Amino acid sequence: MPTRKITKSPVKVTGTTPDGQQFESTLEEDFLFLTRFNRLVERVETQAITIDWADATGAIRQYTPDIIVYYRKDLEESKDLPTKICEIKPDFSDHDKERRHLYPPRKEDEEENKLKWAAASRWTALRGWEFEVIRESAIRTPYLSNVKFLLRYLERDFVPQQETEMLAYLSENGPMTIDALMQVFAKDIQSRARLLPTCYRLIAKQQIGADLTCILSMQTALTPIYAK
Repeated sequence: MPTRKITKSPVKVTGTTPDGQQFESTLEEDFLFLTRFNRLVERVETQAITIDWADATGAIRQYTPDIIVYYRKDLEESKDLPTKICEIKPDFSDHDKERRHLYPPRKEDEEENKLKWAAASRWTALRGWEFEVIRESAIRTPYLSNVKFLLRYLERDFVPQQETEMLAYLSENGPMTIDALMQVFAKDIQSRARLLPTCYRLIAKQQIGADLTCILSMQTALTPIYAK
């Protein structure tokens, strides 16, 4: 449960994700897209903890980080990953004149940030967790664009037989491009339009491998992923 209530703001985009997590900027929303797609993530919580920290005068103040990420313990790849507290920040700097006029003026105190982030790092270390400041440039990448595109296919109706046949063919004959795979199963444009969502769904379910660091296209190479 959030320790700080997120309210509507005339200068920020606030909202709630499908799993009930609140966000107070489009950048936080974008980061939550990435966690929803990450199969290693068990769950996330927003505005869930408050940490005491001392400012330059010695006064005790409170800091509420943006997001806590909990990782799955039932998977080999993530069983040893520590819980992570994340502070989501844009890439603003005093020298970033070209972009600053597009956003409300920043009022953050960098020295203050250093103190409260240091307190957060100590707080998490005592619990065996991690603290990380995640910048916009690490979030808004081609990978995010692919994630937003693919997530919609997880919510569509699908034909199980199509998935089974496509996975079996790729396992025997892969790797190959999306275009080459479509030519095997779809002989005309109309058939391809009906079948492509199945391919995208399998990529979204991470049953088919694809390089998502580049924008998906018909020339994206697909690789079979073998269950362990």
